[in-house]
Amino acid sequence: MNRKKFALLTLLLSVLIFTLAAQQLAVSQQAEDLKPVLAEIERAGGLKEHPDANALVVFEETRTVFDESGEFTSTEHALVKILTDKGKQTFATRKLPYHRRYSTVKVILARVIKKDGRALPVTAEFMKDGTMEETQAMNIFEENFRRLSVTFPGVEVGDSIEMTVETHSKPLIQGHYNDLTLFQSIEPVLRKDVSIDGPASKPLRNVVKNGKLEFSEQKKGGRVVYRWRAVNLPKIEQELAMASLADVATRVVTGTFRDWKELSKYGDSLNAGKVDSNEAMKAKVAELTKDCAAQEDKILAIFRYVSQKIRYMGSSMDLGAFIEPHQATYTFEKQYGVCRDKSILMMAMLKEIGVRAYDALINVSRSTDPEIPIIFFEHAICGVVMDDGHIVYMDPTLELSSSFGETYVGGRYVLLLDEQGKDLIKVPPIPAEEGLGTIRGETQVLPDGSIQGKVKISGKGFYDFVLRSVAKQVPAFQFPMVFQQLGQNLATTIKIENVKPGEFADLAKPYEINFEYKAKDYVVDIGKLVMFKIPFSTQAFDIISVGIFQVLADREERKYPIFLFAPRGCREEETIIIPPGYRVKAVPDPVSIREGPVSLTLTTALKGNEVAFTSDFRIEASSLDPQGYQGLRKVVRGLRRFQKSMVILEKVEAGVPGGGR
Repeated sequence: MNRKKFALLTLLLSVLIFTLAAQQLAVSQQAEDLKPVLAEIERAGGLKEHPDANALVVFEETRTVFDESGEFTSTEHALVKILTDKGKQTFATRKLPYHRRYSTVKVILARVIKKDGRALPVTAEFMKDGTMEETQAMNIFEENFRRLSVTFPGVEVGDSIEMTVETHSKPLIQGHYNDLTLFQSIEPVLRKDVSIDGPASKPLRNVVKNGKLEFSEQKKGGRVVYRWRAVNLPKIEQELAMASLADVATRVVTGTFRDWKELSKYGDSLNAGKVDSNEAMKAKVAELTKDCAAQEDKILAIFRYVSQKIRYMGSSMDLGAFIEPHQATYTFEKQYGVCRDKSILMMAMLKEIGVRAYDALINVSRSTDPEIPIIFFEHAICGVVMDDGHIVYMDPTLELSSSFGETYVGGRYVLLLDEQGKDLIKVPPIPAEEGLGTIRGETQVLPDGSIQGKVKISGKGFYDFVLRSVAKQVPAFQFPMVFQQLGQNLATTIKIENVKPGEFADLAKPYEINFEYKAKDYVVDIGKLVMFKIPFSTQAFDIISVGIFQVLADREERKYPIFLFAPRGCREEETIIIPPGYRVKAVPDPVSIREGPVSLTLTTALKGNEVAFTSDFRIEASSLDPQGYQGLRKVVRGLRRFQKSMVILEKVEAGVPGGGR
């Protein structure tokens, strides 16, 4: 072997030895890194210690550092142990939404830690960054709203997943920082540590809601580090129709704003130059309002254009309502936008007819914590100032809203964005009457023991909106099936016929659903007497409330509030026609129950040989706390007792006049 070949071989062997040594060192270092993690996984236990858990959040550590401008970097390190298949389905993919104009998201570490202690890193092929599926489905290309999805391949029950994510964000609010941090989850959290490091010149106001946390505050030079810690936090038990996790979990609200007025002014500054117009928009406003005499009609015409013609690009990001909106002319041209874009466009179009309006921020699925001003609002709507100065709140993202003003805002906090600044205000409750459903019908009792009837369903406000939304989602040919299914609550023998839904998209006309029904063997014959339950007392055709009666009130008690979105109610009126040869001997006694925000009134009256039945059910709140839930249960018990009562008819001989009660 010559010297050149020998030297080359020696070099290759040296490289191989170095590579193997480096790999061994890396494995050794990884083993050292894993030791504390494996120890925590071991201490966490499993189903024996946590029999109701599907997974365990072994730890979650978040450290945030912000500067004078409000720009911040946040690093989250989390470890989750999978206990069941359901836990695997929940945690096998992590989705990280962000707005590219403001933030960058980087995965520092992502790995699966197997039961035997091996660590399997998540490779780049399992990390997908792209625009949100919701906007793609609407055929809208919006490159700034994005989502980074990280999938943990091969994860099995008994494994753990570990992840470290770094988020760097420009200030949404120049010179300020704020956050809303949940310390509880749908699974137990064994340890959670949160620290926020900020300049002393920007003191961080903070409040803990729904629980207690360890808290410390440490000054270091010109900075302050705030720390919160919790251990062994129980899981949030999921209940049907429960309020948002952000409402019921232990949480910390933090922010540097002095008051809501300051935040209101800042939000308004983002609208500067955005409420603009052009000749095309002016022409459209003129076209929409040319046949409208009253101001209210002009406002409605503009509202319906923005709600129906401008596609709504819903954002799953809580801060979506505080992202700087596009110019009104841009949204008008593109014909789509997020909630705030639609609000700005409606403001611009209203300005053309001399009507002032506010950009108004609101939380819909959760409540607003009034103690600390923060930007985390879910939604933007339009606050229209009427001639007498009062404000009507209209939501231009609701394409099927036919009423003048949204009833769901009642009882919620709203922040009006204003150049001078506005305080957070709580909108007065809006009575259920404004969103009431109406069901009217006539029922005939036939000599063969069957019944047949005609039904007309309509509503206003929230009830009308729900009816139209159902009609939009359900194809016309399936409509009879919907009421056939609901009708089973009245009688298993029911047959729904001649269903005629209205035109749900025509907001200028009241929406109605008409149909007929028949039910065999409804009347019970016991010789000289026959008996039957009042058909409408079953609440079978109240499409909104039927689930409340049947499902939501079945638990003895609830830990968390029921989320209902808006006050609601329904009034039912039924005329029952008695066949010849019978007279009414008895009808059910009336019922009147009012428990807090829940009420029910049931009455029957005789009109000749007819029975007039009315039912009036209302919930005067958008959510029911555990005490309100007990009021609902009392109302439901009263209804069920009434439903067992019978109209009793007595057979009479020909020529004998009908009797009374």
